[in-house]
Order: sequence, then C-alpha cells, then structure tokens
Amino acid sequence: MRLLVISYFSPADKITGGFRAVSFTKYFPEAGIDISLITSNSKIKDDTDMIQKYNLKTVEITRSIRIRNIGYKIKVLALLELLKLDSFLFFPDIFRFWNRRALKKCQKMLDEQKMDAILVTAPPHSSFYFAAKLAKKNNLPLILDYRDPLSGSPYMFFPPIIKQLVRRKEKKIVNEAKILVTVGEECAKLISDTLSLKDRPIQVIYNGYYEEDKLEVSVEKSNKFTISYFGHFYTLRQKGFEALARGIKLLVTKYNLSPEDIALQYAGKTSRKTLQKILDSAGIADYFNDLGLLSNETLFREISKSILNVVLIPPKTTYTLPTKIYDYAYSNSHILLIGEEGEVSKWCKKVDQQYTHAEIEPEKLTETLWKLYSEWKTGSLNYGCDFQKLKTFSRKNLAIHYAEIIKHELGS
Repeated sequence: MRLLVISYFSPADKITGGFRAVSFTKYFPEAGIDISLITSNSKIKDDTDMIQKYNLKTVEITRSIRIRNIGYKIKVLALLELLKLDSFLFFPDIFRFWNRRALKKCQKMLDEQKMDAILVTAPPHSSFYFAAKLAKKNNLPLILDYRDPLSGSPYMFFPPIIKQLVRRKEKKIVNEAKILVTVGEECAKLISDTLSLKDRPIQVIYNGYYEEDKLEVSVEKSNKFTISYFGHFYTLRQKGFEALARGIKLLVTKYNLSPEDIALQYAGKTSRKTLQKILDSAGIADYFNDLGLLSNETLFREISKSILNVVLIPPKTTYTLPTKIYDYAYSNSHILLIGEEGEVSKWCKKVDQQYTHAEIEPEKLTETLWKLYSEWKTGSLNYGCDFQKLKTFSRKNLAIHYAEIIKHELGS
C-alpha cells in the first residue's frame, strides 16, 4: 500500500506542525504502508541528515507561497492578522495560493505512481480543498488529518457569511472523506459538534514525541522555588503569563519572599521588549531569570531542575495539547497548568503525570502557588509520570497504530 501525503509544513520549517507528516514517512513502512510526500520547503531536499532521519525516500517540493513571506517581511500580513482582516481577504487561509501548483504536482505524482489513498494534514486547511478534488478525480479514498479545527476554531475570525461558506465547504469535504483523524479527544469533539457529525467516528492520534530526541539527564531539583515556562511565547498566551507574573508579585509581597526563595524563568523565542513590559508592570524584574534559547541537553537539564514547569492554555482552547508537555513529562516535572482544563488535564491523567491546575486570575494563582511552595518546602511535592504509559505516546507507537487503522478502514 502507498499513500500520497500532503503537508505544507515539514521539519525544514522548524515548527511543530512540520513534524507530524514525517512521522508517517518514518514509521508507516514498518506497518506495510509506503509514503510519497509533497511539501513546500525546498531546504528539506538539501538536508541529507533530515532525509535519512525521517525516511524521506520519495518527497516532492512545490515552492512555498511568496505572498506570505513578503507579507511578513514588510509587516503587512502581520498587521492584517492583528486587525483580524486576514480571514476576510484570504479564506480559509492565505496558503490557498499554494493549491494550484501543489494540485498539478500531486496529479503528476498520482500519474507516475500507484497510490491507494490520499492523506492530507492541516493546517493550512486550504490543503483540504485541493486534496478533495484530487481524491474525487482519481477515485481514491481521502484521509483528513486535523492538527487544529477549522470553522470550529475560536480564533478563526471569519465574517458571518464567510464563516457559513467555510463551514459548508468543510462539511462537504468531511462527508466525502473515508477517514477523519485529529490530535486529541477535545479537538475531535469540537469538530464533531461544529459540523454536526453525530455518530461519524473521528480517530484520535496524538502528535506524540520522538523517543530518540529525548535526553535522560540526572540533576537535582533547584534549591530555589523555580517556576519555569519553556517554549514560544505569543499573544494568545500573554494573558496567562501576565496573570502568573502578577500572582508571583502578590505571593512574594504577602509572604515576604526574596529572590533567593523564588524565581520565574523563561526560555524561548519571543519579544524581550514585551517580556520586559510584563515584568515591569508586575514589579518582579528582580525575581526573573531569562534563560534565552535552549536546546538538547541544556534544555532538559533546566526542565529537570525546575520545581514547576508551566503550561499556558489560552482562553477557549481546551483542545490544545502543547508538544512541550512531552519534554516536561520526560524530565520528572510537576506541571502547573494555567488556564481552562481540557486536553492537557486529560492527557496528564492518562500517563499519571503530576500536575496542578490554576485559573488565569492572579489572586487564585497566588493561593495555588503558596500551596505548592509549602509542599515543596516540606518535601511533599510530587513529580513525574508513569514512563510505561508515556511511551505509548511515542511517535513510533502512534504512527504504527495510525497505519493499522488506515489498513483496516481501507480493507487492506
């Protein structure tokens, strides 16, 4: 069996969404399914290590859309996104300008190779549109792989008429698809409710983690109550970080704690000006430690040393499960979940991960932090997860399970 896999993003783009498709190229062959991949970033073909690591034997490139790259460089697209006008001008997304070129390349691949099905992973969701055309034209089963919801997303700011059109188009494509897959139980429920799918099954295949990328480090926990956030920091998570900073300020003021007792740490890519404004506004600059950008052993050492590792869930996004959580779970963590409970808390329970939930309110965060601080001081704060249960979320195990579902559904 061979699948045509369509994924705009790849590891060459260095974003989370780029790694899901290559888990298929890497592991599906072990279950008897070969993959032909089409993606957009030409750098992947020049990286021999990446090709070998992800088993990219058959990969085709259709260049990325220049309007997006140029739009970000001259700040126009960023401004449109800020004003919520991008969804009005480019729906379902700006990546639809990739569709025509990609469709032609995909058809050429289908003409030259015998394919048994088409699997398309999104976002960008516009890829669903041309994948559905390809599947219909070539009489092939279509597998829709949602990494995020489309019309059900609370952050898709479509005008009402456009939203109705997008939802109608999405439901039509979904009804034509043979298999529906997404990355979590909450996301499956959101898609089902939005499109009124009733009893239509949606398979859940988590993003998971590459076992070979996780490093085992042996370090002692910090002798200071360190609260750490690792990962990219963007607007949707800013409210949670601001609440955490103000909550720490209330904590150190109420209980007379010094920078020798407690610290807030951050490592990742974000505007340091924005970060500094948050710290200055909260009045905790003296309690903050900027770790910069970390990777490999240094990253895992800092995660392992930290007392609390923070997961920020933006409002209305209970369906999200940040991939950083796998680093946390692998590193003997106690997770502080700030925001609404949902997929993260469900996942923590699946692997017996130690975590504490806190709402995005400084006063309530202060109470939660004091409770955790007191447990830490008395040596009663628990860390870690069940490693055997965690291993079921390795990308290899998940991909092979995914492949078995496909073979069963397609009658192979």
